[in-house]
Amino acid sequence: MNVDGWSIPEMAMFVCFVASLPWIVIGFWNGVIGLALLRFARDPLDVVIPCAARVSDEGAITSRTAIVMCIRHEDSQRVVRRLDAILRSVDATGFGEAFDVHVLSDTTRDDFAADERAAIEGWRAGLVRPERVFYRRRAVNKGFKAGNIREFLLERGDDYEVMITLDADSVMSGPTILRLVRVMQANPKLGILQSLVVGLPARTAFARMFQFGMRASMRSYTMGAAWWSADCGPYWGHNAAIRVAPFRDHAELPELPGAPPLGGVILSHDQVEAVLIRRAGYEVCVLPEESGSWEDNPTSLPDFLRRNLRWCQGNMQYVKLLGMPGLRLISRVQLLLAILMYVSAPAWIGFMIAGAAQAFGPPSVIGDLDPPGSFPVGLSIGLFLVMLFLTFTPKLMGYLDVVMSDRESARYGGTGAFVAGTAAELLFGFLLAPVVSFSVTVFLVFLLGFGASVGWEAQDRDGHRVGWLEAASKLWPATLFGVALTVTLAYAAPQVLLWASPVIASFLLAVPFTVITSTDALGALAARSRLGATPEEMAPPVEVRAVSDSLPAMVRYGAPLAPFRLDGGETGARLSAMVEEPAR
Repeated sequence: MNVDGWSIPEMAMFVCFVASLPWIVIGFWNGVIGLALLRFARDPLDVVIPCAARVSDEGAITSRTAIVMCIRHEDSQRVVRRLDAILRSVDATGFGEAFDVHVLSDTTRDDFAADERAAIEGWRAGLVRPERVFYRRRAVNKGFKAGNIREFLLERGDDYEVMITLDADSVMSGPTILRLVRVMQANPKLGILQSLVVGLPARTAFARMFQFGMRASMRSYTMGAAWWSADCGPYWGHNAAIRVAPFRDHAELPELPGAPPLGGVILSHDQVEAVLIRRAGYEVCVLPEESGSWEDNPTSLPDFLRRNLRWCQGNMQYVKLLGMPGLRLISRVQLLLAILMYVSAPAWIGFMIAGAAQAFGPPSVIGDLDPPGSFPVGLSIGLFLVMLFLTFTPKLMGYLDVVMSDRESARYGGTGAFVAGTAAELLFGFLLAPVVSFSVTVFLVFLLGFGASVGWEAQDRDGHRVGWLEAASKLWPATLFGVALTVTLAYAAPQVLLWASPVIASFLLAVPFTVITSTDALGALAARSRLGATPEEMAPPVEVRAVSDSLPAMVRYGAPLAPFRLDGGETGARLSAMVEEPAR
């Protein structure tokens, strides 16, 4: 059926294309603007956050600061190893006396809680000044992580001017923490300062390729985003500095009307806290410079999907916050973009379904696709290519930023290794993105239609090899969708198959892709060939060496590094040597 020359599937495709535009266009300009600033501005930092550009790294630390890590059902030894590396690095700066460490537990299982207490007490017993480390377990897990932080601020907020927030997988270096605190001291109106967080060295091929793409593109992308968001920037919930008093007084989360999953307690608290702080007159900025701020990445596709759907569920609640009184325009835009980030997924899938339906239209509708050997110029092909271009441009800008500098390329193992990693990561991205979009689409259908929820439990930090049966049980819907799409196009419009092949391959190969990329063996093989190498792998900072179990297979010369041990291992000795001088 045609309407004024447009078929119904073509109109559906156009609507889906328009629905996906805001998110991918913002990403496009973030990458382009960020690259332009990095390569052509005399001082990019002075353009996007002038107060940080003018702060000396030699200034005194006058603010009392709490380093706060929230945990829930985590590996306690893993938590302690990270906190120990952070505290030793802070002490090595000579300003350790200005910092305390607080571990805030929301663990509900008594066995986990007993392990936490034992690990913390064992760690404290080996510290020169154990009185700086505190452990508190809540009796009632009210408000999840945001509620845990709020209770801490109500109890201990008067003792500190600044708080450094950490997730259980966070690691930060002492100089980076001091950098954040100094910028906060220099600008009393700065409420939240978010650091640029990058991935730690990864063990599996999935995490390795994922973090390579993020690592290479984050600098330009974040620089561009920081330019337009200015003092209404993002907060990602961890690896950030927060001014305690205004956060305590103005960032209490409202209770959303209606029943869960979209009503009740706000799950994705971080961006809401950012807009509330900005509404109170305090600035929220991101510091778009690479420094010592790290986190773990998901080790397999199922782990990534689980985390992504949790964020999706939380972001969908923002619909009820868009009309909140007193918010700045850019703050509302930030909330809207957080919603559109996930709305774009069903728009992609709807576009594909409409494109397949178009193939069953009358010849006049798809006639320009029919002549054998001719270049397809139909609406579906044109819009599809535009969507692909806009989607991958931010990544390409990040890659271009690296290859334009011999110094930057060397940090990734050299130009040849970086180009090879880029090619592998682009292939990885083509295989990953459609499956992710499909999973979000299915989840949104069940979330909005049936009130389904994924829950908010601790992540699988260490990961595991995904078996064939497990992969098939989780990804059969995506595979079935790929089969249906392939059969439809092969029957009705075989000339479109070539253009659709990247998407089709993602669905059809979802199960083997999941199994193969979850293996340590493939990750180790990539590491030995420097495929997907990152700066943290080529020249690991001491903090990264202390916490990364994956480094033994991934250091530059292949020499194994002993992971940090609480009983005084090799890395522990190196960190201890950093703090031999007494604190100033």
